[in-house]
Amino acid sequence: MTATIEAPHAGGPPAPAPLKRGARLPSVVIVAGIASLPLLMPAGLPPGPGNTGLPDLALVGVTATMLLWAGTRGLPVRWPFLIPTLLTIIAGGIAAIVNDAGALTIVKDLFVLLWAVSIANFGRDPALLRLTLRAFVLIGTCYAAVMIVGFVLGVDALSGKQIDGERAMFTFGDANYASNWFICVFFIARASRFPGTAWKRWAVCGVLLAAEVLTGSNGGLLALCVAVLLGCLFRLFREGKAHHAVAVGALAVFVGGGGVALVSAVNVQPFLDQASQASPILRDSIGRTTGESTNSRGTVLATTLQMIDDQTHPWGIGPGQTEKQMLVRQETYVREAHNDYVASVLERGFLGGVALITLVFVLLLDCVRIARRGALTGEYARLVPRPELFGALVSVFLVSGLFYETLHYRHGWAFFGLIAALDLFGRRRAA
Repeated sequence: MTATIEAPHAGGPPAPAPLKRGARLPSVVIVAGIASLPLLMPAGLPPGPGNTGLPDLALVGVTATMLLWAGTRGLPVRWPFLIPTLLTIIAGGIAAIVNDAGALTIVKDLFVLLWAVSIANFGRDPALLRLTLRAFVLIGTCYAAVMIVGFVLGVDALSGKQIDGERAMFTFGDANYASNWFICVFFIARASRFPGTAWKRWAVCGVLLAAEVLTGSNGGLLALCVAVLLGCLFRLFREGKAHHAVAVGALAVFVGGGGVALVSAVNVQPFLDQASQASPILRDSIGRTTGESTNSRGTVLATTLQMIDDQTHPWGIGPGQTEKQMLVRQETYVREAHNDYVASVLERGFLGGVALITLVFVLLLDCVRIARRGALTGEYARLVPRPELFGALVSVFLVSGLFYETLHYRHGWAFFGLIAALDLFGRRRAA
């Protein structure tokens, strides 16, 4: 599922040059690129044309530097996730032609892939991969601290607090987007065990979790809980403690099922109302679980499923056209799909569904291959001592995809590049 393209070079094919550990330009560009990922709406500024922002400008520099870095060394450029992305583009192209709408979104599909391609190819050098992992953790933690300070001091320019609520968005312009970012950084810190000192690492994780809570994202909190549980199970399996994993999984199913049954049988709204009165952030998070948030998402889901059923052809309504088509249909509640799975099929037809399934399959396959005991070479194993947590982080996107459209999260594709780097260059067989 990974394509290889030879970087252009003059003359005949030279022998690959040894990797240089102190590459200054790639290091600067990687750090700047990662630092740009959350800066979609810095200081509340609106996004640019086509919902573009600073991360897209930074990606141009990251990609150009990666191609220059690989080309000067005669190294092949690897293209992970190329097949599912091409399927997505083909599906979107057919839908755009049939409906004469949504062509711009196809460019975005290829653009976000370049985050994964660039990070993966830089990961060929363990020193650059180490820098990338640490940049994610340090920059993500600093941003989380800035957001927390802004929230506590009431500086909305730092916290990105919603105008009509208390949820913090930082510079993402969307609290759910911010929640996903902090969860990603949390799992990267846990997987790489950075910082190396235990108390510093727990302090970093504490700051990230506090920032995640301030976003008030119920879907993010659910995805985090699922991922923490799966990370524990994956670790037990990796250590050969399958019977322990089965016991923990059974207990989790029992407790979770009991909780769902209890909520279904008991009216929990009074308790939620009391919690909402205790804190504004609780009001805008768990206080919405049985109210406006749940009802609105249920309405959007029912509407989009009906739109799929009303389709007269299997090619979809066009990439990014859900909200516009709701207006045409004069629906009472007009929103985007808020669901990756429904949006893929509704907007890109059955080919879009096939593309999404292929992407999920490739991601899970890569995670399984790098998480096996002894799968990584010594140098890469030291960089990511707990690679099974990358698989747990993928589950965050799978769960979040039920509530949000995460396929265009730029930092998500950068994280997918970390997985691809370990699979392509870190495994013993690959080496």
